[in-house]
Amino acid sequence: MPSYTTVPKVLDLYPRVGSMTSITSSNIAFYIDQAENEVNGYLVNNYDLPFSATPPLVETISTEYSLIKILERFFTQGINSENKWVSERKEYVKNFLNQINSGTIALYTNSLQLIAYQGDDTIYSNTMNYNPTFTMLDETLQQIDPDRLDAELDVLESEAYNPYY
Repeated sequence: MPSYTTVPKVLDLYPRVGSMTSITSSNIAFYIDQAENEVNGYLVNNYDLPFSATPPLVETISTEYSLIKILERFFTQGINSENKWVSERKEYVKNFLNQINSGTIALYTNSLQLIAYQGDDTIYSNTMNYNPTFTMLDETLQQIDPDRLDAELDVLESEAYNPYY
């Protein structure tokens, strides 16, 4: 069941879809669900889902992405060719979702209040940016990441001499 957009909104975005006799409202609802599932996949790691009310940007991008899915299936595949406009719009949607996911574009409510982005909810480790030393392979294959060694040496060299450690 669609939650971010509706069949009439998709039809308003591209009325020609509604004039096709091979496309029913249930077909459109199916592609809305498919698009919204993908949108949720982008958002679930950094936002509390489901939203209490659909953010306007999520509604817009879900409507657009639903239309793209319909156009890909019924127009592009139907004539067995690639539609450049559809491909460009799909790329735009994916880039836009990546920007939302990374926190570059913020989500907001209808009253323009920011929705909390939770992108920093990961466990921090001072070695998380280095290759792990230990593996499940033979112990002769285990090694310390040279970048980690360089970083630790830089810290040691930048500190003043202390005879107690």
